[in-house]
Amino acid sequence: MERKRFNRDRKRFNIFITKHFVEKMTHFETLDYIKNSYNARIRQLTEEKKAGKKIVGTLCLFVPDEIIFAAGADRVILCGGKNDTISIAEQYLPRNICPLVKSSFGSIVNNGCSGVKSCSHFSLIDMIVAENTCDSKKKTYELLGAYVPTYVLDLPQRPDSSAAVQYFLEELNKFKGVMEELTGNKVTPEKLKKEIISSNETRKLLHGLYNLRKSDSPPISGLDLIKVMQKQYVLSAEDFKKALRALIDEAEQVMAGEVDSKADSKADSKANFTRKPRIMISGCPMPGGNTKVPEIIENRGGVIVVEESCTGTRSFWDLVDESKDPMLALAERYIKIPCSCMTPNDRRIDNILELAREFKVDGVVNYTLQFCHGYNIERYKVQQALKNAGIPVLSIETDYGDSDIEQIGLRVDAFMEMLS
Repeated sequence: MERKRFNRDRKRFNIFITKHFVEKMTHFETLDYIKNSYNARIRQLTEEKKAGKKIVGTLCLFVPDEIIFAAGADRVILCGGKNDTISIAEQYLPRNICPLVKSSFGSIVNNGCSGVKSCSHFSLIDMIVAENTCDSKKKTYELLGAYVPTYVLDLPQRPDSSAAVQYFLEELNKFKGVMEELTGNKVTPEKLKKEIISSNETRKLLHGLYNLRKSDSPPISGLDLIKVMQKQYVLSAEDFKKALRALIDEAEQVMAGEVDSKADSKADSKANFTRKPRIMISGCPMPGGNTKVPEIIENRGGVIVVEESCTGTRSFWDLVDESKDPMLALAERYIKIPCSCMTPNDRRIDNILELAREFKVDGVVNYTLQFCHGYNIERYKVQQALKNAGIPVLSIETDYGDSDIEQIGLRVDAFMEMLS
């Protein structure tokens, strides 16, 4: 009995230490640049549009940037992460569908009459390129065409067959034709290869950045990394690569102990997360504006070291084969994205277990949005796989509102105490 009481008290003490003795964090100038980059990006898009360049809005990873860029267009993500525009969407859509879909749709159709302001890039789009993933998205896209020209890229739902690759290749060739018609530019194999190489450079940089998080003391908080990833499809490809290189350089200097603590009053010491439970977030995407759950996790004593989501590893983990026919290589790479719309989706389970080992996670937070049926149903298989691997898991289903913050916080507290 005394032994059990001692262990319980020790766990509580560790949680207290983690929560109340906040380690000083290194200040990264690149994070400031990324945080403050939005207005400059809007000016850039506005100038491009004045010069005749077409701006394409996307809502999913299954749409290859390489084809858009090879056609001479620019791209910006339209996934909504804010609660404000959901009430606008609910004038058209049911309440009981995914908040990401409602937030995105509300931002696109918003005319400002409600007093809610959408982010500026939504009004700059010449065409939306959507994709057939979940049912809520597919039916919502039928309404979007009344507001912005919308092209829907079809997806096979059983990705592991050769027929799926061939079908998706045909769909990508149709999409290439749509981009050529929109821009008036021919998409050649040479242009595609150039964009594939460029996109692979970004993916390799992201691998390098994530590798730094494998350290026992990650140099950058998980919340900061998520905010970086949320800008991946907002910034231009070149600006994002520039920011990644600078951030990696800063982080490597910190890990090597080369930062002069006197150079910046905020840069007092290396971030120290050694004693904190290492957490993976797995599940639904987290578009810009949606950081509720990561904030709770890191404010309650955890450190997020990897994200198995469209905001995280799914966006960059696999490279495009540069030695193959570019269109075939794109089809083979993008059809592998382990979205819950695919069935069976065993690749995602394998990826979760692999990432858990590679990043030495202590526990997984399985994060799903309310009414996201694909990820919510898939939660059971994820839980079973993690249980069989001996990895603790906490499942959180939430929306974009703040009414459940305290409830989630209490559950995260208990999870952190169990892991400590």
